[in-house]
Amino acid sequence: MALAALVPAAQAALTDELLEEIFLRLPTAADLARASTACTTFRRVIADHSFLRRFRALHPPPLLGIATIPFMPAEPPHPSAAAARAFADAADASADFLCSFLPFPDRWAERDFRDGRALLSAVPEGSGFRPNDCSPRALYREFAVCDPVH
Repeated sequence: MALAALVPAAQAALTDELLEEIFLRLPTAADLARASTACTTFRRVIADHSFLRRFRALHPPPLLGIATIPFMPAEPPHPSAAAARAFADAADASADFLCSFLPFPDRWAERDFRDGRALLSAVPEGSGFRPNDCSPRALYREFAVCDPVH
């Protein structure tokens, strides 16, 4: 009787492992997101942090280019050149890499860029520091996280 109770649990673990291996072979994160909507079992397997770490390690995000004014897209023979060109065409119309929507745009300095977002800090008024001064004496109290593309 005890052995019969262990068999379904072992089968469930085996099934999850097989599902993980199948999902790891999906080519894009969009395909993975679509698969996660199919059923609760798929969602549970895909939403697991260890699985997501493995997927990101195998499928790093594409390099689209350098966020400067103007945007510099990746060029052939880079594997992401086609996606970079499409992004550059869309970014020309909608991206705001200067984050000009922030109040007093000349007070903000870039601190970090990750996952398509920018961490900005505002230089305190009257401090005498320039926006890109990283002096430890400058006390930054205002921060903003911006997604210049959306």
